Amino acid sequence: MPSSSNDTLSPEMIRILKIFGLGSLLFVFVLSFFNERRADNTGKEEGIMHLRDADRLFFKNVRAPYYDVEGRKDAKMTVYRHGKRVLNEERPILNFSILINQLKDESYIYVELSTEEIPIRIQWKNNGSSESGELEFQGGDKFAHLKFAVELSPLLDENIHFQLWHMNGWVSILEESKEREALITTLTDYFRLINYNNNSEKKFPR
Repeated sequence: MPSSSNDTLSPEMIRILKIFGLGSLLFVFVLSFFNERRADNTGKEEGIMHLRDADRLFFKNVRAPYYDVEGRKDAKMTVYRHGKRVLNEERPILNFSILINQLKDESYIYVELSTEEIPIRIQWKNNGSSESGELEFQGGDKFAHLKFAVELSPLLDENIHFQLWHMNGWVSILEESKEREALITTLTDYFRLINYNNNSEKKFPR
């Protein structure tokens, strides 16, 4: 009768399998961590948020004084929020903040909604014409935040009426001129900071 040792794994074999299993998990983790970089092999995504020295200095010396500044030493980032933005926890307020990453020499735009609802659904209608549409922000990485900012920016006209889906109903937003101006100023400053415009070579990744 065969020995029972042939039907079981030796301690050495168990140790090898454990090492192989841990190595496989580590490999998957590394791949997921760098997945954002591997999404675009052209390298164009890497450069869209890169800061030029002149643009960074202009923002810090000329525009930054108009913002509330929050230093995040743990993440090596500085957060800028427009000093005249509307703050109200009783109704939805849409704002954007500008983040500067000192380590990567990049800047990001970040969507901030006072009610912290995700997804963000916005309907818009041009009161001077029959044009209308809907925007949706599902959250996501830095490119998702930038994409939403790029889509919203050209709609911030005084003739456009906005509604946001909130608590099972549509509520008007961006009605106050102060609220809309803070949004426009933040987006304008950010696009200038990263030297972005629709006609430049610095195209948004698709």
